[in-house]
Amino acid sequence: MAEWKDLSNKAKNLTLAGIGKARDLGKSAKLNLDNVSEEENRKRLYMEIGKRFVTENPTAPLGYEVWYQQLEEVEGRIAANKARLNQLKDED
Repeated sequence: MAEWKDLSNKAKNLTLAGIGKARDLGKSAKLNLDNVSEEENRKRLYMEIGKRFVTENPTAPLGYEVWYQQLEEVEGRIAANKARLNQLKDED
């Protein structure tokens, strides 16, 4: 009879440990989701700061020339794609 009681206690302890682990995993998942959200907020803020900086500094300040050049190239490709899209719309 004592063996069954020991088994029952062991099963109870394992169940409680499992519940505690599940609770910890749930907390970890929530914290990870919170961090993903905060990282997205940070990206949005950096983007807004960058837009404002470029607007206020239309000529590349010293040390920013490479990024301004890359931005100009990207904007050129976007403009070319938009022009091509307009051509395709006109062809229809």
